[in-house]
Amino acid sequence: MSRLMLAALVVLLILGVPLESSQAVSVLGLFFSGTEFSDVTTNLDTVGAPFNSYIVTLNPGVTSIAGYEVGITISDPTVFVLKVFGPNDWSNDGDQLNQLVDFGTPLPVIDNAAVLGTMSLLYIGQQYVEFHFGPASPPGLPDHQGPLLSDGDNPDNLIPCGTYGGHEQGLVATLNSYGPPVEATTLSQLKSMFR
Repeated sequence: MSRLMLAALVVLLILGVPLESSQAVSVLGLFFSGTEFSDVTTNLDTVGAPFNSYIVTLNPGVTSIAGYEVGITISDPTVFVLKVFGPNDWSNDGDQLNQLVDFGTPLPVIDNAAVLGTMSLLYIGQQYVEFHFGPASPPGLPDHQGPLLSDGDNPDNLIPCGTYGGHEQGLVATLNSYGPPVEATTLSQLKSMFR
């Protein structure tokens, strides 16, 4: 990497410009909207009633998805997963938080996005809660520490995914935050993006 590009990146960091891997190819995120996929919809203030969250791929680099896998952790064990489901003969060989999903019919990618699954949740508290995405167990690619997609045209082609927002440890969404999850990008994280 040129010294000029590195210097420009350091200046952006100093100025506080957020650098998110959500601009990279193949990311998975969790949103509290089935139609709007932005930082604003990665947080929900709860009111004690059931609500839906949506597992979404952005920029997958393929025209259809045959399946996906993701391990999900929730920081508060009193957030209850009521039901998990999805489109196109969605079939989960894992469980509610360790999703190993196949679609009976490949799911089309429209406008560089696809809603892969829906989790109906219930949380009666009002504390801050974090949702993290990581690899499923067992992971389809042992060397990749995040979610995977399966190409609809060639299901054996597993596509490693980053997480929306590019946060360390796969932070993808929050409950009862004062805004979307924000985390400073370190110089070492920047360097790893260009390797």
